[in-house]
Amino acid sequence: MHPLMKHVHRLSVQIGPRGSGTEQEARAAAWLVQKFKTLGYHVSVNEFKTVGSFSYVQLLFFGGILAAFGLSFVQPLLAALLALLLLALYILDVETRFSLAPFAAKQTSQNIRAWFEEDATSYIRETANEERPDSIVIMAHYDSSRAALNFHPKMVKGFRSSFFLVFASLTAITFFLVLRSIPVFSPWEAGLVWASVPFAVYLGIVMLMLAHRELFCSYTPGANDNASGVAVLLGIAARLKKHPVPGLNVEFVATGAEEAGTFGCLEYIKQYGLEGKTFINLDNLGKGRLFAAEAEGILRHYAADPELLAQVRSVVKYAPALPVETRPYRLLTTDATPILTRGGRAVSIMACDDDGLLPNWHWVTDTAAHVEPQNLKLAEELVYRILQERGRVFHDTETTG
Repeated sequence: MHPLMKHVHRLSVQIGPRGSGTEQEARAAAWLVQKFKTLGYHVSVNEFKTVGSFSYVQLLFFGGILAAFGLSFVQPLLAALLALLLLALYILDVETRFSLAPFAAKQTSQNIRAWFEEDATSYIRETANEERPDSIVIMAHYDSSRAALNFHPKMVKGFRSSFFLVFASLTAITFFLVLRSIPVFSPWEAGLVWASVPFAVYLGIVMLMLAHRELFCSYTPGANDNASGVAVLLGIAARLKKHPVPGLNVEFVATGAEEAGTFGCLEYIKQYGLEGKTFINLDNLGKGRLFAAEAEGILRHYAADPELLAQVRSVVKYAPALPVETRPYRLLTTDATPILTRGGRAVSIMACDDDGLLPNWHWVTDTAAHVEPQNLKLAEELVYRILQERGRVFHDTETTG
């Protein structure tokens, strides 16, 4: 078995499903700490509180909008204000800018951070105004998601359409509630109520699916999502230890609770900030065509770091054996999304199928048997060559400077 596949097997088979904040996620974290220490890295474990699932916050938003619809029959102005507030908070939540989840966070997750002999973060802060090596953070989440009906192979192709139908329903109900709160539209109240009903019914169906997810669906083994990314992370760490790239400070971060709402990445940003760092996020690399995400975000699209994208294209241009493309990623958030929404520099390296979807995404078939070792080897080679390219650029800049 290829060494990278051994990591996938350890996480997805021996440890198994690793829900955010669960005991299995903690076991995976302990294993990662040991792996990094064995490779000779300094390691820190940063604990934080999380919720176990994004479903709870979604249920709060959808249920709150439906409650506002009911409230509108007795307090139309209050109902309109409540709906407007919930819609605004929902948009902020989707874009990872603000979440209600931390207020209900009771479970514990952890980020695993590994670095060379010198703490790269401290080095950056101490030499902010001096010539310094580039600082690269390579990250991958190690938790796995709970399955859900909307990720069933027969339904997942319509995921993006379903998301926008949910967003349209929230927006439409809010719009009709605002109109009903304005006296001039009172003659059309009955029509506005009936216009809201189909959207309210759809939200009710979505809420039932979310409840079904939490009550009846199990966590996936998470082989592709994201034991594959962690395997490549460890592969790069081992390779850099043997063959360092001059001119780079490289830090490795395995994040927890990504599937609950990118809370591991958000905690990292809170603790260490974004200044002076460039992030390479590794996610869902085990099957399909490798690509670097040009932009992310299911509502608004946030462009990846242009310098990183240029280096990806440069690497691929001179290495025909690396079949990697650049394309936008327009599904759910990754750990790169909170970085990009805050103006940071990042790119996600991922793999997709012919429909632009992540293979076995959030489904019970996300097993080690469906991970292709060749994909992992190509992803490791790509990231290592990107690091070499960045090291060469830094060396050239230092020489000419």
